[in-house]
Amino acid sequence: MPLRQQLIQSFYHKKASTDFWMQVAVYACMAAMFWPITVWLASSTEGQSRLLNALGVLIFATALLLKFSTTAVNSAFSLNNAASRTLYATFILILLQIVGNYFTDYAAFSLLGIPAYACGIASLLLFVFGESTKRIVITSTTTFGCFLLLSTCMQTVDWPLRTIAGKLSEGALKIIGQSTQLGILDTANAPDKLILFVNERPFHVASECNGFGVILSCLLIACMLSIYHRICPLHFALNLLLGVAIGFALNTLRIVIIILLAPVVMDHYDLMHEVIGTITYWSALILSWIALKGPTRLETTESIA
Repeated sequence: MPLRQQLIQSFYHKKASTDFWMQVAVYACMAAMFWPITVWLASSTEGQSRLLNALGVLIFATALLLKFSTTAVNSAFSLNNAASRTLYATFILILLQIVGNYFTDYAAFSLLGIPAYACGIASLLLFVFGESTKRIVITSTTTFGCFLLLSTCMQTVDWPLRTIAGKLSEGALKIIGQSTQLGILDTANAPDKLILFVNERPFHVASECNGFGVILSCLLIACMLSIYHRICPLHFALNLLLGVAIGFALNTLRIVIIILLAPVVMDHYDLMHEVIGTITYWSALILSWIALKGPTRLETTESIA
């Protein structure tokens, strides 16, 4: 039976129950409570294409896991054990955040709203689709929580990432025989600029060159697949390192290709910049998915423990 029909059938079966509507009311209150975070997420992704792309990658990767898994929906619209536990975790985290913010000034307590948000979404999905979807729901919502936490660091890591991107690109260009020099342009009444000179041509290593988008996307894929495959902590850490390495490598390749092509296609620089960026971005994602053993065909069996 198609998913939509299963959900409609379950809804009509449950709608006469008072307990069902009480549970719906609880989730409605939870949604209202998390409305500020939802607004923040919407405004952040709208204003930063890199965050929007990473969120899109997360959704697309979740769809791939669903496509290549044998998970079936059952007992929809039921407050099962998994939905109950994640709902309790949501309110415990919110309570800790409120108490922590009241008694201390540590900013870390404010961040508890992010895992609470992820737990709330997990509980809602488990309530709607049933406990049999636990593996994919926990995988996707945990990765989503990581995405939100990493998103808060974007401005902080901008300059360090730009510096690393500039140095890696400088080293790669030197290997292929180009004359390079990396330096900082200090101008009055304006932010400092990181400039990479290649064969005496100046290239501004701007914020868009820091690779945050591709590194974040590769890191999310590594996190998602590590949780999905339930690997040990050591292998989890190694997977994260591999994802970061792929992100750095493909971002460096993007910058090098753009710099080498710039003198030839300067009249169409913006178009070339977008084309090369798109190709290297998706290459990084595909490479990460393959290297980290993302599913590419239907599984024969699946545990739902």
